[in-house]
Amino acid sequence: MPIYNFDFEELWPRAFVPEDAIAGCTSRVSFGDWKFTPNPAGESSDEWWLRIRNYGVFHCAANLYNSDTKADLEEGEFSRGLFVRIGDEDVDDPARELWVLQEGFVPGSDYVLLARELNEDLVETFTVLQRQCPIGAYREVMGMDIWATGYCAINSDTDMYRFASEMLKLPPLGELTLQKDPEAKGASGSD
Repeated sequence: MPIYNFDFEELWPRAFVPEDAIAGCTSRVSFGDWKFTPNPAGESSDEWWLRIRNYGVFHCAANLYNSDTKADLEEGEFSRGLFVRIGDEDVDDPARELWVLQEGFVPGSDYVLLARELNEDLVETFTVLQRQCPIGAYREVMGMDIWATGYCAINSDTDMYRFASEMLKLPPLGELTLQKDPEAKGASGSD
């Protein structure tokens, strides 16, 4: 089941109703095309792209398109999700915000662990953290021939925060950065 819903204060995009105006969606995470650049010291050398768009005016969510190349984003793998700031870690310098991308709703959600320097600005870059499943959280059904059934079960906000905090101590997988279009004008945080 998805861990986070709109009762969680730091969930984006989310609805807002300004005084004497029409309701809409707002986000702390920029909409646009994002590029994942792998950590040169890491095991993965594959870059990938993520297009983030706003779902709608009244029902706020992020439409996500994932592809190996920017040119294929519109036909890329589609999902819908939400970005959630789950807490801060100030043990090391600089202090970090911990985030997750909660992707998908039915039959459940997948999570990408993210971090960035503590900052109230619009998010335009994330560090992508590893996801090494904690001992005791791995679930698998055996006897399914060659088909994988394993997954990592993190079932609460507290467990997710602990998990992300531990992954922050490991070398990151890479960086996910908004690619600004030099032709575009206006704020990148609105669609």
